[in-house]
Amino acid sequence: MNTIAKSLAALSIAAMLGACATPPADTKQADAKPDPRQGEEVRNVCFSSQIRNWRANDRHSVIVEVGVRDEYKLELIGTCQPDDAFTSIGLISRMGGGSCLERGDKLVTDARYNDGSCMVQRIYKWNKDAKPAEAAPAS
Repeated sequence: MNTIAKSLAALSIAAMLGACATPPADTKQADAKPDPRQGEEVRNVCFSSQIRNWRANDRHSVIVEVGVRDEYKLELIGTCQPDDAFTSIGLISRMGGGSCLERGDKLVTDARYNDGSCMVQRIYKWNKDAKPAEAAPAS
């Protein structure tokens, strides 16, 4: 095969691969700043015996209370809907128990209309005393 044919073949393969690439994420979402209450990302959350309390933050995250004052935001991926959970959530460690929660662990809810399970994608410190973000005015 001559060099021109090889070059054309390489260019056509590159063009086909480029056409298969996923489109860029929604720029509005990518440019959105995190909630000012969201602190630094942490690797895990450890607790003495159990998580004291929880509340839904939005469709894709919950806030868990650990100890007396510490709170963490668990960013979730999966089909669970924390807003639909009635009274409880459960956290299942990939490591088979223990008192630490980390990325990849499973969160389950008592929701009725879906399988109620998600995976912890990221964990952030949460500063409940910081001023929440203001909603943008409708245009």
